[in-house]
Order: sequence, then structure tokens, then C-alpha cells
Amino acid sequence: MEATVEQDIAWQIKINRVRRGMDQKTLAKAVGTRQSAISRLEDPEYGRASIPTLVKVAHAFGCALQVRLIPYSELARATQDTREDALYAASFEQERHWLEGGR
Repeated sequence: MEATVEQDIAWQIKINRVRRGMDQKTLAKAVGTRQSAISRLEDPEYGRASIPTLVKVAHAFGCALQVRLIPYSELARATQDTREDALYAASFEQERHWLEGGR
């Protein structure tokens, strides 16, 4: 299960970066780090991402970061779907336009 969490966040970072049209250098600049650090974050075997770093990544993507203590059964359900669409987190701006369009 621990490996699942590490892989999931690495995949999420890469998918969200690519779908936003960012390269690693651009994301690194937005986060305030180097390209090599982004490369490590996107490595499913790295597993050493800190919460402060993940907060910066979420901010760069314009989305939220959720950290919770949950039962393993909930983690298993939440990480079953590894499709790109399931791992993509819409930005606040994207959701705001969706919400305004629904009025």
C-alpha cells in the first residue's frame, strides 16, 4: 500500500504537468526548485516527497492537496482507478468556469 501511494503521487504530478502543457523546467520554476527535483518527484520509486513540496506543486497546478489518515480499505478503493482522467486534478480556474457555466 505504501508503494501505491508513492507511485500514485508520482503519476499524478507527471500527468497534471503534461496535461497543463508544462515541461519539468517550467514546473520547477513555479515550485521554486530545480528540474532534477521535479524529475525525482515524477519517479514512482523515489518516494520521498515532502508535504511542503507537494503543497507547492498543488499551488503551481492551481489545485488542492489533501492529506488524511484513512483505513487501508479506503486507500485501496481510492487508488484502483489509474486512468489519466482519474489522476488529473482540474485547476481552480477550470472548475470556476465550469461552475459559472452551470448557472
